[in-house]
Amino acid sequence: MKTRLGLLSGLLLLHYSLAAQTACRQAPAIAIERSQAFTMYTVPLPARSVPFLAKAFVPNAGAPKGAFVFSLSTLVGLDPVIRVPMMPIAVDLAKQGRPTIVLQRQLTWPQIGNSVGYFQADVLCAEQWLAAHATVRPDDWLFVGPHADVPTFEQLHALGDSVSMTFFWGYPLGGPDEYKNTEDVLHDGFVRVSFLTGFHGIQ
Repeated sequence: MKTRLGLLSGLLLLHYSLAAQTACRQAPAIAIERSQAFTMYTVPLPARSVPFLAKAFVPNAGAPKGAFVFSLSTLVGLDPVIRVPMMPIAVDLAKQGRPTIVLQRQLTWPQIGNSVGYFQADVLCAEQWLAAHATVRPDDWLFVGPHADVPTFEQLHALGDSVSMTFFWGYPLGGPDEYKNTEDVLHDGFVRVSFLTGFHGIQ
């Protein structure tokens, strides 16, 4: 009896995991801008009951390059008030042929937002969508945002996916104890492309 219950539980877990992966990969994105280099989409990420919006930048051509997932769209310094949008860097990356997706989320500093640490599922869903709709290298992903919101390989594999992402880098920003990158970005007023593309493997 226990064996049957365990088998049934395993099958149900597999069903829900595959359903979650399918929902994220097949989220009905809308193309809102087309340029010579890339197409920009609005993507409702279905990782929660009310889909969370993201903007995706998919290069129109070129060989696979490093893919980027931003778990924030704006960093706001509170003392003094400084707003640093992530969209300009996403556009620059896409122009270089690098697929990028940006969650529409504002984070504050040095006051840490209450949402930090609760976005792993949304970030993983964004990775799933981008992997399904852009030509990416599975060993060249980079996550920009709080380290606490970066999904784990265990979460990825729970979706039945061990192929779309096999290695990733992180650029911690806006989370607890992530002073250097956050202060640098607020000081400069933008994110430097070289800071994100200078990692080994992101060529």
